[in-house]
Amino acid sequence: MTLITSQIQPRQILQDQVANTEFLQQGVVTRPFLSSEQLSHLMLELEQLGSFGGTGFYDTAAAELKSAQREAIHNILCAAFAQGSADLLIDYEPVMSSYIVKGPGEDSQKEIHRDFRLLDESEFRAVCIWVPLVDVDERNGALAVIKGSHQVDTGPRSVPMTPRYSEDPLLDLTFADTETVPVAAGEAVVFDMALAHGSDLNHSNLPRRAVAVAYAPKLAPLSLYFCDPDDSVEELAVPHPDVFRQIDWRVRPDYLHSLGRISSDRPPVSSAEFLQQSRAISQASTTD
Repeated sequence: MTLITSQIQPRQILQDQVANTEFLQQGVVTRPFLSSEQLSHLMLELEQLGSFGGTGFYDTAAAELKSAQREAIHNILCAAFAQGSADLLIDYEPVMSSYIVKGPGEDSQKEIHRDFRLLDESEFRAVCIWVPLVDVDERNGALAVIKGSHQVDTGPRSVPMTPRYSEDPLLDLTFADTETVPVAAGEAVVFDMALAHGSDLNHSNLPRRAVAVAYAPKLAPLSLYFCDPDDSVEELAVPHPDVFRQIDWRVRPDYLHSLGRISSDRPPVSSAEFLQQSRAISQASTTD
């Protein structure tokens, strides 16, 4: 079987060498992150900003919030994550953040997806640190991942996030194809932003609350990959991480400098091939 991979470079991302090896291969690791005192303080700060979510899936990164409120959330999360991220990552800085509330109900599922690209992934990797504010498992919608999928190339991951490609292999995947990552409140799920992930229904009667911060290497040039109506993808230079929190994902930000169009062709990979390739990459770490 020939693997179609994104050619991840062997540069070290995580401070711990053993964890870094696992992360590069699997695309995800779990680590202790926030103490009970830090977690309580963070929850109090978020509660003071107001009420978020209800039924269904709610994410402040995609919600229509006032810029001051969005920045307040970002500042709170970056401060809460500052020491833990510095201990975990090598020379990374925060780019975006989210406060995510998965309410009980039939519309609380978040589909299997891959986060949009922030940079040249042949040279650098963007990392998300996702931390639940409550214990999570299959009952209330823990993260579900496809290990190794961050190395399988399915073409550009651009915005708007609505899938435009009928041949996108993720569209036919179900949560039976994923692996659930149960963690305790305050523990971090650290994953490559190219990793396929999502979360199934919240079957409990309480909201599942989580927070996340996306990080990029301090030296990495940032880009926004915007998909135009004709399905062509244009790379736009992002001069500062703040831009990612200020733009409307649905509208092309004309004030950003264009670096040219990139190929929007997707490699001919089916859902079955995507899973097969991901699992071969993931399992190689236990046999090589």
